[in-house]
Amino acid sequence: MSQELHKCSNCEQPFDESYKFCPYCGQKSDDDLTLGVLFYNTISNYFSFDARFFKSFVPLMIKPGFLPKKFVSGKRLTYIHPAQMYLFVSVIFFFVFGFNVRESRASIDK
Repeated sequence: MSQELHKCSNCEQPFDESYKFCPYCGQKSDDDLTLGVLFYNTISNYFSFDARFFKSFVPLMIKPGFLPKKFVSGKRLTYIHPAQMYLFVSVIFFFVFGFNVRESRASIDK
């Protein structure tokens, strides 16, 4: 019984071809790089909601200096990345602001 070995494109370790993920680094074994995959990964990385978002949002509103101190001290996986939080808040702000401007223009035209 011979098993066909597949070489991981990330860590270059050989593993059984029947595995869907590399047992050493966790990368998908059939990770096709298409434009759709790149778009999906970018959107999901920046807009995914997990526990880190809620662990970061509440302290940011109550004690704004707490998060930067923790981030600089090395606690980076516990909290959301500052650039990710900034991007999310900016998108929400401009989305809401866009509706507000349209409503005020409609009321002025009347």
